[in-house]
Amino acid sequence: MVGLLVVGLLLVHFAGRNEKRVSQDEAVAIARPHIDFTPNGHQVRFIRRGIPSHGFWVVTFYIRKPAGDYKRVTVVLVDATNGKVTEVRRTA
Repeated sequence: MVGLLVVGLLLVHFAGRNEKRVSQDEAVAIARPHIDFTPNGHQVRFIRRGIPSHGFWVVTFYIRKPAGDYKRVTVVLVDATNGKVTEVRRTA
């Protein structure tokens, strides 16, 4: 029983090791058409989601107010393997 548990954990761990075929710069270019404003900055982070885990680029575009907080933010989730946009979240 313990052996099956170990094998299962190893499969989950190593089966989720998909490669990043989409670069960080490509993810920004893919995400840009999904925003409806001209940002004054952006951030990019790599995350893993799911079991087995799958890699995504989280591209955040924003407009910052003079006081330092954000006036507008759009977050675009780009699949790091195939470049498909899987989620877009907008704030006013």
